[in-house]
Amino acid sequence: MIDTVRGVLRVRKWPRKRGTPKSASQRWWNDWFRQANLLAKYADGMSQARAIHLTKGTGLYPRDIMLRAMRGRLYWWIDDDGNRWYPMSGIQDISDTLDVLAQAVGSVLVRAVDRWRVPGPASPTIGHALTYQGSAAPPIWASSGAGVSQQTLPGTPLVPDGTVNSYDFDVSSYASVDMVLDNIGFAAADYPHLRLSTDGGVTFHAGASDYHDTYSQGGTQVVRNISKTNISAANVATGTFVDAFLNNLRAGRATCRATVGNYTNIVRHISDHANFDGPITDIRIYTNAGNTFNSGVIRLVGLLAA
Repeated sequence: MIDTVRGVLRVRKWPRKRGTPKSASQRWWNDWFRQANLLAKYADGMSQARAIHLTKGTGLYPRDIMLRAMRGRLYWWIDDDGNRWYPMSGIQDISDTLDVLAQAVGSVLVRAVDRWRVPGPASPTIGHALTYQGSAAPPIWASSGAGVSQQTLPGTPLVPDGTVNSYDFDVSSYASVDMVLDNIGFAAADYPHLRLSTDGGVTFHAGASDYHDTYSQGGTQVVRNISKTNISAANVATGTFVDAFLNNLRAGRATCRATVGNYTNIVRHISDHANFDGPITDIRIYTNAGNTFNSGVIRLVGLLAA
C-alpha cells in the first residue's frame, strides 16, 4: 500500500485482516475497548480539557485518562477522617491476588513462620474458633466450647517411667487447669505435690507478696508453704488418685480444689487459696521425698484465657 502523509510518500504492506478472537473474554475486551475509544472521542469538552491538562508533559494521551476513568482506575482519595478510599477495581485486583491462597467462602489468612497461609485444619467445622498457638506457630481452628477453648496440655497424657521426680507444664495461656493423676505409684511411700511459678518456670518459690490460706476436710491441713502446695492427704505407695483443679491463674490469685485418695485408704478433699505477685506461668508436679513416679497416667486439660 502506497500513500502520502503530509507530503511524504509512504510505502507499507497491506495490513492483514485480523482473525476472529478465539476466546469469549478476548472478544468482550475488544468490544469494550472499541466502545471506550468511541466514548472518549465524543466526550464533552470539559472532560477532554481536563484529560489534556492531566496528561500534559506525562507522555500519556488524553484518551488514556478517560479509559482509566471508565474502568474505575483513575484515582483514590483521603476523606476528612483520614480514611483512604480506593476504586472497586483496585479492591477486585487484591481479591483476585488473595484467591491464590484461599478461595473457599469464609476463609481467613494467618501469618505462619514462612508465609501467609490458611490456618489448619483446612476445613474447620461450625463453632470452631481461631486459637493462638504462640509466636512460633500460626493460629489454628479449634473447638471453641461456647466462646472458649479447652485443650489438652502439650506433653499429656503422659505415663511416668520411674526416671524423673517432677514434671513441669507451661500454663501461661490458660485461665484454669484440671489435673488428673490416675493410679499413680511411687518407688516408696510418697505423695505428689504442686509448685507454682510466676517467672516462666525459672523458680518455683513465693514472691514478696505471696500468701495462702488452707481448708481441708477429712484430715489435717496439707499446705506446708506457698512454694509447696501439697495436693495429697496421706503417704501412700501405690494407687494414688488425684483430681486437682486450679483457676484464676491469670489473675494472680489461684484457687486449688482437689480430691485425693488411694484404693485402700480414705478419700480427702482439699481447698487452698494462693495469692501471687503475678499471673501463674508454670505448674510443677513433683514427689515430696525424691522417690520417682513409676506408674499411672497424668492428664492435664486447660481452659484458654480470653
